[in-house]
Amino acid sequence: MQNNVSWLIIPPYLQHLEFPMAAIGSLISLSPSLSLVSRIPTGIVYKQSRARSLITLAVAVMGVCSFFYRFAVSALSFALVHGINGLAYGAATTLYMAYYVDSLSPDENRSHAMGYYVGSLSVGYSTGNFLAGYLADGFGYGAAFSVAALLSLVALAFVWTLGGRLAPATATTTQVPRAQLRFSAALKAVFDPSLLEVMIVALFLNFLNQVGGVFFPLYGLAIGVTLTQVGVIRGIYTVCNAVTRPLSGLVVTRFGHRRLSRAGFVLQSALLMLVPLCASFSTLLAVSTGSGFMRAVAIVGNAVGLIEDVDETKVQRGVASGIYNAAGDLGNILGPSAGGMIAAFTGLGGLFVFTPFVSTLLFFLVLWRLRLRPAKFWSN
Repeated sequence: MQNNVSWLIIPPYLQHLEFPMAAIGSLISLSPSLSLVSRIPTGIVYKQSRARSLITLAVAVMGVCSFFYRFAVSALSFALVHGINGLAYGAATTLYMAYYVDSLSPDENRSHAMGYYVGSLSVGYSTGNFLAGYLADGFGYGAAFSVAALLSLVALAFVWTLGGRLAPATATTTQVPRAQLRFSAALKAVFDPSLLEVMIVALFLNFLNQVGGVFFPLYGLAIGVTLTQVGVIRGIYTVCNAVTRPLSGLVVTRFGHRRLSRAGFVLQSALLMLVPLCASFSTLLAVSTGSGFMRAVAIVGNAVGLIEDVDETKVQRGVASGIYNAAGDLGNILGPSAGGMIAAFTGLGGLFVFTPFVSTLLFFLVLWRLRLRPAKFWSN
């Protein structure tokens, strides 16, 4: 929630500072770039016994960065604050995902558990979106960034008041032989066929989500929608995720995680291509809501694939979490940067037609290539 308050208003904030469209995309992509850098090292040093202390440090740094966004009015100062925030965000999310999975009991239904996990993330995202738009419209960008900083204290309170229930080690963490925790082993794990497939899906899902997340507010403002209304639209988008993700575990069990992750991606792409036809708050809301439902199903399906398909005896849990999130970071990097360059040539309307269509073609081409010869995926 704390990070999403900042993320919703950063694109219009940079536009308010009169940065060009391509620069906005490049600056925003800096945070996920630094998140990517922190993923694998964080996964290597992860241990369940010290996870809460490391999470506390990372969340505290994110809070400080949220406060200093209000003073970052030049490209250099914004890049510095946004980059440090990205490092901390990458560490926090990698640590917490591994901590959560390690804390599941051996008889826990993994599909349901991952649905609850990603659903709880969406609750924070939706609340942050609602709050960010209202604060920025009513009190200005500085107030919104300050509130985001204060919310980091709420996150830390939950880490220490609820974290004790997660702490005891389970059979998952004590009886399963682990892969060796060497950096070379972590890099080798990237080429594990099961993990590689999950990474590809995560990359494309986040790429598409970032294109919508960064440029949707700018499109809304361009057609006369207020920032508060944009916050409502994005908030309902993530509410759909929050409601659908916990329930998606049942659907994943019935239809299979691979089928649902791919179908969800395709349908989300198709819905984003309808954005240029929207000329009002209500039509944008309808398209965004449908997109939120499709993303929720795809995210849960892919998260279940990470747990069910990746062998922990080959890829250590913290490393798998780091690599999985790193793939998402690549999507987060490419979405704003590529989207900014595309929008500079096609305009915001053209962006929402060209990008989802080409992304879908590339998505299935890459998966087909992987399925065809996984051992030599990167050759030729």
